[in-house]
Amino acid sequence: MKLLKKAAAAAAAAAMVLSLGACSSNLSWAAKIGDDTTVPIGLYIYEQAAKYRTAVQNSLLDTITDLSEQTVKVSGSDVNALDYLTDEAKKSTKACVGTMLKAEEMGVKLTDEELTTAAENAEQAYQLDEDVYVKNGIAQTSIEAYYKDITLKNNLFQAIYGAEGTNPATDEELKAYFEEHYATVNFMQQYFYTEDGSMMTDEEIAALKKEYKSIRSKAEKGKLDFVKKCEEEGKTNSSYKGAYTDVTQRFDETDEEGQKILALKVGEFYVIETDTSIALVQKAKLDSGDKKFQQYRDTLLIEAKYDTFVDEMVKLAEGSDKVTFNDKAFEKFAAATRDFSELNVSTGSYY
Repeated sequence: MKLLKKAAAAAAAAAMVLSLGACSSNLSWAAKIGDDTTVPIGLYIYEQAAKYRTAVQNSLLDTITDLSEQTVKVSGSDVNALDYLTDEAKKSTKACVGTMLKAEEMGVKLTDEELTTAAENAEQAYQLDEDVYVKNGIAQTSIEAYYKDITLKNNLFQAIYGAEGTNPATDEELKAYFEEHYATVNFMQQYFYTEDGSMMTDEEIAALKKEYKSIRSKAEKGKLDFVKKCEEEGKTNSSYKGAYTDVTQRFDETDEEGQKILALKVGEFYVIETDTSIALVQKAKLDSGDKKFQQYRDTLLIEAKYDTFVDEMVKLAEGSDKVTFNDKAFEKFAAATRDFSELNVSTGSYY
């Protein structure tokens, strides 16, 4: 019965795409490479779903407001959410084609184990939101194509920019990226709630702010060791308060708070106040003896080079005379025509 259900669902997803395209040209494919290789339109639609899920998880979009009324900040400009999902999905699909071309040229392939893993991940993902995928014309085979694509992209990326790649990223450029986007901080923070979950009174909030101001003043004058203070406060970390030392992370330079923390000199302090919390942040030394750089190197490589890699793959695909893109299908199945409102966005297990 399970097999019959899967077959019926796959047929329903395929039938939806094919029926919509029956009146004109075939809309079942997003791109073709020569006469033999076809990228299914379901991959493009699934990319929209994946981008939607990620955007919600990263708080770029919410599930309450209609997508047509939401925007996403792209290169400093507000882009309608539906256009954002469509553009990002189209870009990823074109990058998929470019990756296939470049991988063939360089002899980069997927292993049998990677192919098996892609199939297993696709099955799990499909079962998670089968009704949504069927309704939107996404077959399990299209989701499998997605997992094959992201794995092949990773393999090709490493073959180009990895330590043994044809154009390896140097430590010097990655260290420069590290210093520009990352900071190490000591900090203590507290939400304006008591341990029983009730909101502090105005007097209690004022007293807390006064305490933080005093701690900062004493630390700046050398009358208090802020690191030790954080270590002491850290012993009583809870849901509403916490303190940590030597925390290294990336700060968003497009965010006001991130800009200010990155701009601090080592030892300087910055207070962050919101309607519900207060935090005292001290910038510490980013690295010592390259220990943290080596710890973050793989992450830095992806952050510094992956967007460039994707752009190169898109350019390669668009410039190849072997490739045909189905613009009518891209338009027909744009995000404005899809409905991901019932998609499970709480899990990141397979994305």
